[in-house]
Amino acid sequence: MKNKRYKIFKGLLRALSDDTRVDIVLFLATGEKCVCKIYKHLKLPQNLVSHHLGILRKYELIASRKEGRWVYYSLSRNAIAELRSILREIISTKEKVSKCK
Repeated sequence: MKNKRYKIFKGLLRALSDDTRVDIVLFLATGEKCVCKIYKHLKLPQNLVSHHLGILRKYELIASRKEGRWVYYSLSRNAIAELRSILREIISTKEKVSKCK
């Protein structure tokens, strides 16, 4: 795997290594949500949810937009596509190695 893609993959795994962040990603899979709906859905304090949203944004798994005083979050299609591509590459490499044995 190329060095840049390896770093991207490590970052994506790091971002998804926490149950709360996985819950946020799964919730956002159903569509864009206001931060107020996210923390209510998770039944967690807003500051804790904001912390996790910041990590997901750092690794570009989610996108945000501001509308008035509210911030709306959605999954980043590019990050999901990149994750899918990297996983396919890993599977393909594993299959090639298995055939050599």
